[in-house]
Amino acid sequence: MDFKDRVVLVTGATAGIGAATARAFAEAGARLAITGRNAERGAEVAAEAERLSGAEAWFLAGDLADSDFCVRLIDETVARFGRLDVLVNNAGAKDRKSLFETTDAHWAHVMAVNLNAVFYLSRAAAHQMKAQGSGAIVNNASELGIHAEPGKFTYCVAKAGVIHMTRAMALDLGAGGVRVNAVAPGDIRTEMMESKVRDGGMAVEEGVALIGRRAPIGRVARPEEVASAILFLASDAASYITGATLAVDGGTTATGLPDIDWKSQRTGA
Repeated sequence: MDFKDRVVLVTGATAGIGAATARAFAEAGARLAITGRNAERGAEVAAEAERLSGAEAWFLAGDLADSDFCVRLIDETVARFGRLDVLVNNAGAKDRKSLFETTDAHWAHVMAVNLNAVFYLSRAAAHQMKAQGSGAIVNNASELGIHAEPGKFTYCVAKAGVIHMTRAMALDLGAGGVRVNAVAPGDIRTEMMESKVRDGGMAVEEGVALIGRRAPIGRVARPEEVASAILFLASDAASYITGATLAVDGGTTATGLPDIDWKSQRTGA
């Protein structure tokens, strides 16, 4: 999967799957544009990408819930690099509220980051890619867009929307040479997961192992394993794949296992 001289934009690239994806594209030779909220971490990821690829990597901080910023991000990427070959819509916001706990403000926030931003960025990128006659968009959905879990109402709805948006965009853009696909990660070992485990009152290694046992494959994934799937979908190796959602979940969507009740784990109930 050679991305030498190709221009790739990765959102939410300052940690977790986004940072791993930026590194993977850099190792494949891409010229990178990355974005996120943490300017210090963004600068570090960009510097690392330049060391890995020998090509330019550029970071721009901003709020993807703002449609004007999304358009600016695409425009400035194209102005800087001359084109845009791959857009990875990775940024997202987690949600742990049930239907009755979800306020209007909470609903609006989760939808803005997880669904609206994908629309804003993809629409702007699609104009450039269609003009070029080629391009690939890869959206980061979730296993929870395929099956739902209790207490994550808005997140489940938003990620299901990402999956169906992927299909609809693929239909609209296919004739213009633009492919649109999604990945649906399961449990990934990130700083967010480790924080969740600590909040649940367990030691990190014990909690991560417990989460991993839910999956038929018997462990959680590394962010790099999701990044590999993203690179595949963006690459020429996937040239006849569009409108697809690739589950990178160790088999959990085949089982539909519920989330872990951390309180019962602590008490042995």
